[in-house]
Amino acid sequence: MLRRQNPNPDPMSFLAGNSEMAQRIRSFDWAGHPLGSPQAWPQSLRSALGICLNAEFPTAIYWGSELRLLYNDAWSAIPGPRHPDCLGARAADVWSDIWHVIEPQFTHLIETGEGILVEDQLLPMRRYGFEEETYWNYSFTPIRGEDGKIEGVFNAGNETTDKVFQRRQTELLLSVSDILRTTSGTEQIMHAACELIGKHLGAHRVGLRELAQGPAADSFPISAEWTAEGVAPVGNMLPFADLGVLGQTLTEGHVVRIEATDNLEDPALRTRFAALDAAALLAVPWTEERDLQAVLFMHAPQARRWSDDNVATVEKVLDRVMGAIGRERARAREKVMMREIDHRARNLLAVVRALVRITDGRDVPHYRQKLVSCLEALSKTHTLLAAERWSGVSLDSLLEAELAPYNGEGARKATFRGPRIMLEAELAQTLAMVFHELATNAAKHGALADQNGSIEIGWDHTTDDDLLTIRWTETSARNGAAIVPTESTGFGSDMLNQVVEQQLGGEIHRDLSTGNLDCTIRIALHPSRRARKPLAVPDAADGPPQNTATGTRILVVEDDPIVAMDLTDTLGTMGYTVMATAHDVQSALSALNCSTPDLAVIDINLGHETSEPVAEVLIERGIPFLLSTGYDSEGAPESVFTGLPRITKPFSEPDLKAKLEGLNPGCA
Repeated sequence: MLRRQNPNPDPMSFLAGNSEMAQRIRSFDWAGHPLGSPQAWPQSLRSALGICLNAEFPTAIYWGSELRLLYNDAWSAIPGPRHPDCLGARAADVWSDIWHVIEPQFTHLIETGEGILVEDQLLPMRRYGFEEETYWNYSFTPIRGEDGKIEGVFNAGNETTDKVFQRRQTELLLSVSDILRTTSGTEQIMHAACELIGKHLGAHRVGLRELAQGPAADSFPISAEWTAEGVAPVGNMLPFADLGVLGQTLTEGHVVRIEATDNLEDPALRTRFAALDAAALLAVPWTEERDLQAVLFMHAPQARRWSDDNVATVEKVLDRVMGAIGRERARAREKVMMREIDHRARNLLAVVRALVRITDGRDVPHYRQKLVSCLEALSKTHTLLAAERWSGVSLDSLLEAELAPYNGEGARKATFRGPRIMLEAELAQTLAMVFHELATNAAKHGALADQNGSIEIGWDHTTDDDLLTIRWTETSARNGAAIVPTESTGFGSDMLNQVVEQQLGGEIHRDLSTGNLDCTIRIALHPSRRARKPLAVPDAADGPPQNTATGTRILVVEDDPIVAMDLTDTLGTMGYTVMATAHDVQSALSALNCSTPDLAVIDINLGHETSEPVAEVLIERGIPFLLSTGYDSEGAPESVFTGLPRITKPFSEPDLKAKLEGLNPGCA
């Protein structure tokens, strides 16, 4: 006898205590129950139940031929809402959802007398109206009666679902890492990740929505989608805007868990999800600085519970995938940016080279002054564009920068008036050179040469025809005598005409009738609205190709007017005849419709378009041509330009000569 043990024990003491289950068993109406009154229970059951009720570990007893259930407080959470009705119930009734798993285990124990221990056993329970994937460590131990026969089963165990899910999550994240290391391309990464997470969580459809860029910036089209075999993708069937309150919840950064879409309050959404065979839905948002950027969604064909672990797993995968996609896109943007910087630098050097060549001067100091002035104007524009990341610059900012030397603290000689107009980068650079030439002429011969002179620049924009009208008005008098601006026939005047009329497809009118310059410029802001024409150079009528450079007619396609002027001049000094100078695809095709050149030099990039249509016509007609480009590489392998002769800006006259002779050996 153990020390201090009561010498007169109560035979019902095995039910003593204040635990919930001890009280429930004591108050249970056992009359008529197959187990009978506890007072008549065999000692083996009493002993086992006494251990069970006082154990801190989840423990239960299955007793009798029907395996009637008795259990302790720690075990009462396992059956979920079936507690407490499962007290005294048959195991087959309590565990009808997992009976196909545990019934063979009970049978084996009873037939052999051997205990059973299982680890991480999958038990697909339906405790809350839908099937749950649960895992358990548990043991079944035989309880023998007084005669030695097995009368019951002692069960102890605990749930390991979290541990199993954590292990599987780790394995999944390692698989995701493998994908991110071995897969290239954002679309491939997104699709592989959707497939992986879909199979991991037993979904039959997984997709990734991303915030659209540009005009549709509030929408979230599907960037990638995986479906199980035989399952149709969502595609465009369910726009983000049609998700209603679900979309709003995601926009606010909250996870959407729908265990049964049949229970949705919105009848339209119920219909939409029914058409998609989506009985359950999980959608996890991904945000940057609290703004929604992407949503990973998944559908299941039957109602199911989305656990916290499921959500955490999706969040981790989504975070890794979006991080990898962001880095992939950043690298791609960096490559494009570096290529574009190189392109801009080469084009700028080509412009500088052209300015050096075509700027004239009566002596070295005069030439230097004019050249430096042009370069400073170019630099000002580039500074403005760089500050705006080359997204464009306002018209008034451009004018302020160009005329800043004449608008000191004491007085402003130039005033501006007009609505705010944003100019794209290419148009800003072009107009900067126009304003520079006008300002230079005014400083030499017009209003800015007069201490009391002034310039008023006004503009307006009509939306119907997208027409920007700029009026440059000079007012000047010296000692009461009007200063009459002279029209130069040199580089400045030629550049103004070619830029405004040929490159921009606009109009420029100069009026000197008042003794002062009134200049009006009209251009369309958007490139598609400009009716540009090729600048024809008088030459002989069409004829067969010549065998020498002299008389060989060349079509020049170049969108930068300064480079075009220099190229035309260079070709002329080399003995070629420039048939026409075109500044865009439309004007180039127009020139080709009017006349047939022997050769062509075409710039690959013409503002917002490429010269591919021109190249295709030249190839079709068998006309040799040389590509001019500021890019160092060929670009897309499927391009019509691939493998064709090219020369990289800025190019020298000997290089150009050699390339052209390679196209037309007869003129070498």
